[in-house]
Amino acid sequence: MSTHADRFDANRAYSVYKKGAVFLGQLKYIIGEENFNKTFKEYFRLWSFKHPTPNDFLRIAEKVSRLQLDWYLMDWINTTKTIDYGIKNVEQNKVVLERIGGVPMPTEVFVSYTDGTDEKFYIPLREMRGKKPTEATILEDWAWAYPTYKFETSKPISSVVLFPDNLVADINPENNTFTQSK
Repeated sequence: MSTHADRFDANRAYSVYKKGAVFLGQLKYIIGEENFNKTFKEYFRLWSFKHPTPNDFLRIAEKVSRLQLDWYLMDWINTTKTIDYGIKNVEQNKVVLERIGGVPMPTEVFVSYTDGTDEKFYIPLREMRGKKPTEATILEDWAWAYPTYKFETSKPISSVVLFPDNLVADINPENNTFTQSK
């Protein structure tokens, strides 16, 4: 978003208006809807009729959510990196996820078990130094330096879905679903 228009090799790469909207959608996913709404109200209260920067907005989001968000601003505004996660392997009750793209994101995983029950998991990023409000089972945070993340469930798995609510701009959703073959 911070790259000047004349620096792009192709016109289709220049999509800052779309990227701005996606930026806000991803921020809502990262900090949660309630924190997102509070952020906008506080932003308007503090910065209406003034000249804020992207950092001013993000600092308010950090204060409201109590999460570190520098990593998000840096990757989303100053790079052309993308979000891409996938399910690398599932065996019995063990799941291996992989970060393929260059933008880290907290991850939600929906697991269905062979006994007909299911469970939603939330994996925060270590860079966030916290987590958004959620009713999901919270797992240990995922450090950016590790491209894979492993966790175990309490029961055998029949299927796994990454980002079950479709709120993340993952560029390849094809690898976000696993179903155990019978």
